Amino acid sequence: MISKQQRQALILDIIQKQSITSQEALLTELQRHHVMTTQTTVSRDIRALGIVRIKDVNGALRYQQLQDQTTIPGLAVTASAVDEAIKEYAVFIQQVQFMTIIKTTDSTGNALAGVIDDADLPEVIATLAGFDTIYVTTPDDKSAAALTARWSALIG
Repeated sequence: MISKQQRQALILDIIQKQSITSQEALLTELQRHHVMTTQTTVSRDIRALGIVRIKDVNGALRYQQLQDQTTIPGLAVTASAVDEAIKEYAVFIQQVQFMTIIKTTDSTGNALAGVIDDADLPEVIATLAGFDTIYVTTPDDKSAAALTARWSALIG
């Protein structure tokens, strides 16, 4: 069995040597290296290591580790990370009064909620996530409407 530190070091090695564009691709690569883990664990490792999906020098989106994690976690990066995660995992978004409900692909609810929580968006008070559903609580109907419109536009 591989330790958490070894697994995280392998994740960093993989994303530095390959263009990894999704958690599923990273999970597949880990399995190719005989590391059996879950998507939830990979999601936690990604957050713990400061890894985000951003454009590389060629303009392609891929996972990369933030180089200077002592700076403010770049507002553009965190907003971009939320947008990219919404595009990748959300399948349906609806406003219900002061909440935004997000349906996700199977088993990605917790991971997407983690990204939303980590972004520290001013419109978001809290998230409650399950297997494929997230409840995003906002301070009022207006904030929920703004989030719902923004995120709905991302998924079409």
